[in-house]
Amino acid sequence: EISNSFDTKSYKKLREIVTRIELSKLSEGEKEELYNTIAEGLRSTVWPILIKFMPKDELEDLAKNTSKVTVESYGKLIEDTIQDGKALAEIDVLMMQILDAVDNALTEEGMPVAPAE
Repeated sequence: EISNSFDTKSYKKLREIVTRIELSKLSEGEKEELYNTIAEGLRSTVWPILIKFMPKDELEDLAKNTSKVTVESYGKLIEDTIQDGKALAEIDVLMMQILDAVDNALTEEGMPVAPAE
């Protein structure tokens, strides 16, 4: 069963980072730029892992028959990819590495740590 819980370490770390940024003295534009950088880093981590774990036959079929690509077929491909949890586990590990790097960079820039919730 796929967990839809947001109780992962990476989700908690992301919330801490967002809180830290929101409480900072950065301008709205600087915050937006920082969020975009973080989002791009996370996206660049997730997609290669998803592709690595995608059922090759489904992926190849959709690539050869692009007329079959629908929201439903795309959703099924993603569901089939994450169903056994292996892709999600690997994504979570790499996301933590990225989020730890972001957290360290914020500290190096002198941004105060957000108070514990």
